[in-house]
Amino acid sequence: MSIGLLLSLGLLGLSAVDPVGIAAMPLLLTQKNPFARSLLFLGGSFTALMVMGLLFAQGFGTVVVRFEATRSWLVPGIEVAAGVVLLGIAGTLLWRMKTSRLSVEKPSDAIVKRLQLGNGQLFLFGAGLVAVQSIVDVVFVVAMIHAGQLHLSGFALVTAVGTYAVTALVLQLAVVMAYWITPRKQRAQTLGKVHHLLTRYANQTIMTISLLLGCALLANGALALAGAPHF
Repeated sequence: MSIGLLLSLGLLGLSAVDPVGIAAMPLLLTQKNPFARSLLFLGGSFTALMVMGLLFAQGFGTVVVRFEATRSWLVPGIEVAAGVVLLGIAGTLLWRMKTSRLSVEKPSDAIVKRLQLGNGQLFLFGAGLVAVQSIVDVVFVVAMIHAGQLHLSGFALVTAVGTYAVTALVLQLAVVMAYWITPRKQRAQTLGKVHHLLTRYANQTIMTISLLLGCALLANGALALAGAPHF
């Protein structure tokens, strides 16, 4: 397993931002036992990403490899579609930044109520939320297909999927860490500042990563469809 694979999966994970998960962190950190509650929610999200990732890589990824033998356009077509989606995300973020309409999504009342559930239910809610998002997330699908195509060993595959899962949750973890290292009297103020920084800078980073990955996937898929040399 190459460093390049882990780096590409890490970048794909960073581009798979979860606005609901990010917005949920300040709410969880203001509850009783804030760190335990936040980590339970993130633990559910991480577990779902690992399970869904391994299922896609070993299941769907294997099916794609079989189909690829007779339908050589399949994987390049998926790459082109993923590239278009990522460029769309980058364009949307750029437009929202220029029109000052960029903000971290506010959780709905239904989600706020679920964030107040018991510990076990909170874990399951975090897992269920990410599982549903992963099914419709073209970035996640492309990342797991690539991992499955490489016929990695069990340990290498778990490491690859784990890299994606950790980077996909790194922004939520950053909120928890910022809250943890802040003195108690300043934590409320810190949450507000972190929320502002995520709104301003995280989306700029995501836009840049989405733009670069989108261009790379689109170009690589188009070259493959045209029969030209590609990665």
